Amino acid sequence: MILAKVIGHVVATQKSPELKGSNLLMIATLDDELNPLKNKTYVAVDSVGAGINDVVLAEEYFALNKDRYKAMSVVAIVEKVYRDSKE
Repeated sequence: MILAKVIGHVVATQKSPELKGSNLLMIATLDDELNPLKNKTYVAVDSVGAGINDVVLAEEYFALNKDRYKAMSVVAIVEKVYRDSKE
């Protein structure tokens, strides 16, 4: 799983049957300071109702037929990230 930030929406006029009715989000992987990493963006199926600028938890292979597709799915909206202050 990765922490990511929603940076956009993807509109697809034609989708595979497994994606019908799904919202697609563009997400950017976050670094240790919760800043988006360049060149680490993905399109993910939204399964929780996330919106632009939300910090989310995303997982591979969750949304679609695992035998046919490699997919990324947003599985949680993150409210707060707690870190050890010693790091």
